[in-house]
Amino acid sequence: MRKMAKQLSRRSNETLWAALFLLLPLCVYFTICILPSLEAFFYSFFDYDGFSKKAEFVGLKNYINLFTKERSFSIAFVNTILYTLVVTVLQNVISLLIALAIYRKSRVNNLFRLGFYLPVIFSAVAIGFTWSFIYDPNIGALNTLLDLLGLRSWQHVWLSEKYISILAIALVHVWWGTGSGMILYIAGLQNASQELLESSALDGCNKWQQFWKITFPMLSPVIGTVVVLTTIGSFRTFELVYVMTGGGADNSSSVLALLSYKQAFSYNNVGYASAIAIVLVVIIGVLSVIQQKAFNSKE
Repeated sequence: MRKMAKQLSRRSNETLWAALFLLLPLCVYFTICILPSLEAFFYSFFDYDGFSKKAEFVGLKNYINLFTKERSFSIAFVNTILYTLVVTVLQNVISLLIALAIYRKSRVNNLFRLGFYLPVIFSAVAIGFTWSFIYDPNIGALNTLLDLLGLRSWQHVWLSEKYISILAIALVHVWWGTGSGMILYIAGLQNASQELLESSALDGCNKWQQFWKITFPMLSPVIGTVVVLTTIGSFRTFELVYVMTGGGADNSSSVLALLSYKQAFSYNNVGYASAIAIVLVVIIGVLSVIQQKAFNSKE
């Protein structure tokens, strides 16, 4: 009985200490993440400028205006969808192709991994300023290279033209984030059953058949995870667009996160900005659930 009592007291003490250690990070998480989200949801039903003590309750007016009256929201929404599609497809395809080429362990492959992963460690602000210089229509490296190659018809004012500007920023995001997806795909490929691949080779399967019928199904959980992470990251993009164009003329390269920021801090329309933020969160949540269910059904 004494031994049991001691074991129970030890377990209760361990549980108490674990709860105490978790209390601080939970408080920080609630203060930084949960509380602002609840406040944003609350203010999305009000006409509020962020400074005055009074806020006028307007119900669903902010949400209705988003989809019926505000042209800036429709432009930002289309740009965000286009941006997300480009980044999600290209980044995952390129990451997987690179991983397939260098997943085997060797010193040379380690150097390639380092090179491809290097952009990930830089901040979005540094990346944005660097590529803004590269895209410069007068002295930028891209237009200069096209001129040297005799491809002047391909030259553009990359960060000012409609649709081209958002695509140019999306390609920067692909370059910036490819390394993170590559690492996850390499981990998945290294954990794949090599015996199964060897036996399929003995049965006469070529490389394409091995990839499509064996490797790809085994990578399904990893692909699902990377696609969801890429979708979330690109849908909530802010820094690159803010640094490189600031939304562009007539919001030509604006995205939802940037539009929400401008409405709150440039136009003091906190209620409207909160409504945009809530719509963005709902869209990301719905897309994540759909993607996860789609990949889980294939497993």
